[in-house]
This record gives sequence, C-alpha cells and structure tokens, in this order.
Amino acid sequence: DGKEHHCQPSTTSVEKRWMSRLGSAVQSFCQGPFAEASSHRGVRAVKVAVKVVHPQVRIAVAVDLRVLDYAAGFSSHMGMDRLGLPLMLRQFSAFLKAQTDLRTEAQNLRRFRQLILPKDGIVIPEVFEAWVSHDMLVMSFEEGEPLNTLLEAGPERLETSRLEAWRITVDAFWAMVFQHRFVHGDLHPGNVLWRRCHRAGHGSVQLVMLDCGLVIDLSGDAGEDLSMMVKAFLTKSEEEVARLLIKLSQRVGGRPEDVVDPDGFVQGIADLIRTGKSVNFRLGKLNAGALMGQSLLLGRKHCVRFDARFVNLMVAMVVVQGVAMRLN
Repeated sequence: DGKEHHCQPSTTSVEKRWMSRLGSAVQSFCQGPFAEASSHRGVRAVKVAVKVVHPQVRIAVAVDLRVLDYAAGFSSHMGMDRLGLPLMLRQFSAFLKAQTDLRTEAQNLRRFRQLILPKDGIVIPEVFEAWVSHDMLVMSFEEGEPLNTLLEAGPERLETSRLEAWRITVDAFWAMVFQHRFVHGDLHPGNVLWRRCHRAGHGSVQLVMLDCGLVIDLSGDAGEDLSMMVKAFLTKSEEEVARLLIKLSQRVGGRPEDVVDPDGFVQGIADLIRTGKSVNFRLGKLNAGALMGQSLLLGRKHCVRFDARFVNLMVAMVVVQGVAMRLN
C-alpha cells in the first residue's frame, strides 16, 4: 500500500529465497526509500526498484483465500450459482492470488514493454529477470514525480504539461483496449509518474506506468465479444445492444431461462445507453461511474451475468475518466 515499514522482515524473506546476502549485489538496501537501491554491473551503476511481498501480508492473504474458497464451495452447494455468487468469489480469489505473486506482475511488465513504446509517451520499467520470484521483483528505477503533483497544479501552472499528459493518458488507454487488448486495470494517479523529456522524437512529457499486477486481458473470446459490442453499439438500436448482453452472459455461465423479466432488463439498459448518447458520451458531462453502477444493479436485479473482465474494464474506464478530466 506504499506505507513505510521496517525492512527487516522483508530482508529476511528475500535472503531465504535467494540463500545469500544481498549486500554483495544491492547496496544500501535499507537506506533511503525502501523501494530504491543501487546495484552494480561491471563499472556501471544501475538504480533499481525492489518490490517485496511482506511476510505478514502473505499470511493474511492465505487466510483470506481459504475463507473465499470455502465460501465459494458452500454457496455453490446451497444452489447460489444462479445468482453468480460462487463465480464472483472464485474470481476475487484469483485476483488476490495474482496480486501477491510478483512473477505475474513481472510477466505483465514484459508484455507491456513489448506492446507500448517510449515514442507513445509511456515508459514501462524494465524487469531484471535474474531477480524475479514469487516474493520479490527487481526492476529499473524510473525517475519522475507523482501524477498528483501535476493534477494539483493550478490551471495557470504547467498547462502545457497537463494537456500533454491528458493526451498521452487517453491515447494510451484506448490503444490498450482496442489495439493491444491488454489493459492496465489500476491507472489511478498513485500508479503513474510524470517527467519532462526533451529528447528528439518525444513530446514534452513522459508518463511512467507502475504497479502492473492488475491487468485486463481482452484476448480471445473477450476481445471478440468487445468488438461485437462496439459494432452493435454503433450500428444497432439500444434494445438490440441490451439483448446482446443477455446473449453474451452465456459465456460466463448465464442461462437465458434464469433471466428475470428480460424485457425490463432490455428497457433499463437501453435507457442508460440513450442517456450517454444524449451528451455524445463527452467526458465532461457523462457520469460514467453512475452509469456503470446502474448497469451492474440491472444485471443483479434481472440475474444477467457480466464477464468479470468487462466489469473490471468499466471500473478502469471510470478511473481514467477521472484522471483525464482533472488534467483537462
């Protein structure tokens, strides 16, 4: 969570994993910010960031996972599959597991570095492969200031940088959704740094994307479903889009016969779509969070399941909308 804590438990955990002291490879492990250290390759100094899962966090998560797995099994035994409760609990359990396995974050970072280039204004830390494990991740230390310093600057200060950061944020997000089909799921200001860049081929600002443990993978069926939804949204009536949602719910275990009052669901979703269209989906006038919440409530009321990846995508869109509106 970014809070400071004594580094001894984490140091002990790392030493057990690697069976040797890190002093010979990483200097000043506990000096200055806990996430920053310095290592040497030959005669060239390299600044690195070290991310470690605190042992107490792992113990707490292990207890939570056992509770979630038991609750999922029990709710399934009690016939609650129709409500989607067992599926929801299992999905949240999988999310927790991914968040505490730093090999997953390392894999996501590698993929983002392949997909997103610095010329796009986004920088992804480099992973040092030899120093990746379940409990530890070592990556390049990227200079920058928290995005909040840009968001909180007055409108008369850093205006050019704010507009450039807004453009990069919006362009990068839509590229992740529609081009790469691999989306950072937690782009709040605490996970983004900004810095000025004056090298040729770059704009005036670069954004550093951090904490890539939570991603939304839209490859395969999810990507095809997204393309189908976008095409329907552009070419079909609001009611037809709503009926398509009922059809797609079958991909995640939903059954048409379980839907309660399908006409009511179709009418409710159609009304939400018309609300968005009435303001041309402009970020400044569209309350995306409220629309998302109402959509989920309709799904729950009428027993229409939504793919968790699309729910996570909607949440990510709401977060990015908030950041974009504050930048511009």
